[in-house]
Amino acid sequence: MRILGRTDIGLKRKNNEDTFFISESPVGIFDAFMIVADGMGGYSYGEVASGRCVDTIVNYIRTAPVDFPQMLLRRAIEAANTRVRKEAHSLMSYGMGTTCVAAGLINGHIYAANIGDSRLYLINANDFSMKQITKDHSFVEEQVANGMMTRGSEEYESQKNVITRAVGIYERVEPDLFDFDLNDGDYLLLCSDGLTNMVNDVVIKNLILDDSFTLERRLDSLIDNANKNGGKDNITVVLLEKDEVM
Repeated sequence: MRILGRTDIGLKRKNNEDTFFISESPVGIFDAFMIVADGMGGYSYGEVASGRCVDTIVNYIRTAPVDFPQMLLRRAIEAANTRVRKEAHSLMSYGMGTTCVAAGLINGHIYAANIGDSRLYLINANDFSMKQITKDHSFVEEQVANGMMTRGSEEYESQKNVITRAVGIYERVEPDLFDFDLNDGDYLLLCSDGLTNMVNDVVIKNLILDDSFTLERRLDSLIDNANKNGGKDNITVVLLEKDEVM
């Protein structure tokens, strides 16, 4: 197993408000752990939000006595929500918040959580498939689910940056939780919307499954493609490659 991460400021932003964390060694009850957080709140405050979120989740998981993975992820995100809200109050920046997608591995099984529109994908080299595990917490996806908007329409594209859940915005936070097996030949991709708004899923899948590339080159290619297509936002990608039985 290998895990690599990259983040890039993109071509339009003056600072990078994304934060990521990866560990191939144990973090609390998890054999390996990964997070991507995409901050918001204007200059400097977005990176404060994402940084505090990531730090709080990692520290909570390392020290909490909870041993049920999904409960642990939920409580860690709730702790991050409290921390970011306190930080926003001290900075008097009440629009400060962050998305978050996190995944931990235990004995070949993934436990994951997300808030907002940073995503988790499962890609399999054996059947050349890619599945989006998370569902965006966004206005446009809610409209699509209610039959009031078409995904990919002009209206959809113009409003897809409006998210409906984030860490630090409201007093209560409600993450979505997932669990599934990670098999040989699988890749796990965590990313901010700076990638998925610039590069479509087919291209993402093809780049990840291009076995002529090293893992490092696959990450670089994802970021390069996002920038070639406009680089309108910060771009963060974390990629796990499972190539052996653990």
